Parts: sequence; C-alpha cells; structure tokens
Amino acid sequence: MNYTFTLQQQHYNRLSEHLLKDDGKERVAFIISGIATTNDEIRYLSRKVICLDEAVLLSHSRTHVSFDNNQFIKALKETEHKGFSVTLVHNHPSNVRGFSTTDDKGEYNLFQLAFNRNKNRNPYPSLILFPDGDIIGRVWNEDLQHFPITKIRIIGKEIKLMYPNRDESFESKDEFNRQALAFGDALNQDLQNLKVTTVGCGGTGSAVAMLIARLGVKEICLIDKDKFAKSNINRLHGSTLDDIDVPKVDIIEREILRLGLETKITKVEDWVDNEDAINELKSSDVIFGCTDDHVGRILLNRLAYFYLIPVIDMGLIIKVNDLTPPKIIDLTNRVSYLFPGSDCLLTNKTINLDIAHAESLKRNDPDEYEKQKEEAYVIGEGNPAPSIVTFTTQVATLAVNSLLNRLMQFNSNTLHPHKINMIHKNVQLCPGNKVDNDCRVCGFDSYWGRGDMEPFLDMTR
Repeated sequence: MNYTFTLQQQHYNRLSEHLLKDDGKERVAFIISGIATTNDEIRYLSRKVICLDEAVLLSHSRTHVSFDNNQFIKALKETEHKGFSVTLVHNHPSNVRGFSTTDDKGEYNLFQLAFNRNKNRNPYPSLILFPDGDIIGRVWNEDLQHFPITKIRIIGKEIKLMYPNRDESFESKDEFNRQALAFGDALNQDLQNLKVTTVGCGGTGSAVAMLIARLGVKEICLIDKDKFAKSNINRLHGSTLDDIDVPKVDIIEREILRLGLETKITKVEDWVDNEDAINELKSSDVIFGCTDDHVGRILLNRLAYFYLIPVIDMGLIIKVNDLTPPKIIDLTNRVSYLFPGSDCLLTNKTINLDIAHAESLKRNDPDEYEKQKEEAYVIGEGNPAPSIVTFTTQVATLAVNSLLNRLMQFNSNTLHPHKINMIHKNVQLCPGNKVDNDCRVCGFDSYWGRGDMEPFLDMTR
C-alpha cells in the first residue's frame, strides 16, 4: 500500500506561517484530512489546519516540542464520526532531515491514544516541515508500525511535488535532454512521478495523450467509451482508416507504446462514471477533461474539489454561417484549471444542466429519451459540429502548457483559472472569480478535500 498526502496551498501557507518562526523553535499543528482509498493507495486530503498557540504548549525549543494531549483529543473528537483523519505536523528548525528518536517515542504514544479512542482503522499521518519549505511524512498503523509517505502534493494555482530523493543526482535520459535545457532535470523528474488521466480520446484527448507521453509522463490512463469512425480520421492523432470500430483508447495506447518510452498505460473503455474509471481518476495526480460530455464534466468538476486533484478542462467552439461555402463566425477555445479557490464549471456556465439531463436520460433510458425528444422536453442531436485538427490540437497544446507552467512557474502572470481565446476576434479573456459565489462546489469549502463518502461525490446516480 502506498501512502500519499495532498495539501491545499492555503493550508501549506498557514502551516509555514505558524511553524517557521524567526526564533527557530519547534511548534505543532494538526490537519483534519479527508481520505481517498484505491486498490493500492491511501491518500490524505487536507481540509482544515489547527495551529496550537504557544499558550497550550508545555515546552518547546530548537530540538523539541511538547503539548497537552487534550489538544489532540479535541481534534480526534472533531473527526470521530465523519470518516476524517488527524495529522500531526511539527517543524525541525535544525533542518535535520528525518524523524528523531524523540519523534518516534512521542508519536508512538500519541497514535496509540488515537487508535484506542477512535474507531477509525486507517493509519494516522505525521509530517515534518523544514526551514526551506520541504515536507516529509510517514503514517502509523494500528499495530503502531510506521511507513513512509511516498508523495506529497501541494495544490493551488501551482502544483508542487515532494517525494523521496527528489533532485538528488537525477539525470535526464537522452530522450528528454532538450527539455532539461529549458527547465533543468526537475521537470523531467516530476513528470516521471505523475499519473495523468485523459478523459476523452478524440480530437483534443488524443493530442493531449500523445503530448504528455512525449514529455515523459510515466503513467497515463485513457478513458473513452467510443470506437473509431471514419469521420474521426481528420483529428484523432495516430489513427488510420484501418481502425474502423477499434476503441479509441486502444488506438492511443498503441501509438504511445510505439514510442518505446516504457510508458505505463491503463485503459477504461466506458463512461467516466464507471467504477473502474472512478478508481483510476481517484489515483491520478492530474486529469485532463477532453470531452464535450456534460454528464462527465459534472463528475470531473466535483472530483477536482472533493479529491484535490487538478482538472484541466478544455473546450472548442466552431460556428459557421449558412452561406455556401460556409464562413467561420465563431472560433473560440477555452482552458480551465479547476482547484479549490477557482470558480468551477457550473459557476462559469461551461456545464449546461439541460444537456447533461438529456445525456443521462439517453444513456439510462433511451426509449424515454426518444419520447421526450419528440415532445421537445430534452435537447436532441443536431447536425455534426465542425472540427479541424489544427484547432483541436491548438487547444490541447494550450492545456498541456498550462500543466507545465503550473509545475515550473515559467510565467506566473498567466496562472489564471480560466482562459478564453476568441481566435476569430484575436481576443483573449481571463475571467476573474465570481464575487459572492454561492455554488456548493466551489463557493464553500465544505466539499474541499472531502474524499470518499457515500454517495460518491454526494451525487445521486
């Protein structure tokens, strides 16, 4: 089992302000965390930070800190019936990179108390924050054995990764040395430690998948229910006319494996709300939303906030007039970055709930869908939308560059949550967050870092 931790940027900032004081003394904080469990990972998701004031510390210096266990018991009470966990966080002002024997003894007793008091059987995490901002962690199980946390993510406008041996003697392979000339070896190392999922393997999704594979992302998941049709040839990267009725995920897998980069590929040939797809999404570090499916977008939209997994969603509109030959009157692409602190796709009106209703009805009750379509109660299919490979590839490239920018911060002035490019007008818009947002997903923090719950994402299906 792997153990990982995801911190909201705002929580990381608060921990840094509280723990890293100029006096160089150790201090303590707790994190209330949601939990996400998959087949091979337990992921802790920060929901709330509790900083212990000096008044409740029994003593603290450059080499130790002690506090009244009643403070920890208060945190345990807060999580007892909610399926949450409590994480112990302290700092090492001396920059000693590891848990001390004093830490071992103190945490052993503290987490023994936790397991005795609460019925939660999930391991309890412990983190150490260092003066340079790095974090290491471990978890204690109910047998009071500890195991390392293998990856720590800090998620905000930027994406920061921490894992054992990061930056230590890493040398990029020849295949990626041109990238290292631009960003150093750090980018290549981080990409090799990411699992990236692409939802949709059509015009934008196939381009995204091929781009991230060539960048060196080591683990890629492909989710798409559709099979290749002749009309897809003008935009689905890697396809040929011999691929008729071949699942799109199989085509993209084939082409990525042909690169010879030893990329690990997983596939789900189904809708995004399929159980296998959900498990893959929950274990991802980043998700690209490459679908016009509004039902799928609703799920990805909520998942970004519940599981603190950045979703980079993209869209493309091509509208033409009725002339012969037609003329483009609207050519607009959009890239949205979803994380706690940004407006979601419901708030910025990207998701159309009427269309989502029609899509869901068509999947689950096709007879009723056809009946309601005839009676004009649902939105039926119109003519096929225009699609040009250069335009779908353009928005895919913008989306992947957004990921690179958030990993490397090469242009911090462009880290907007939403970018709209009206190409036909040569205009770019970067809408700000809505003021007084009353959306349950992005307007309040009750869902942020919630993790696993029943029903999934607090949705009825």
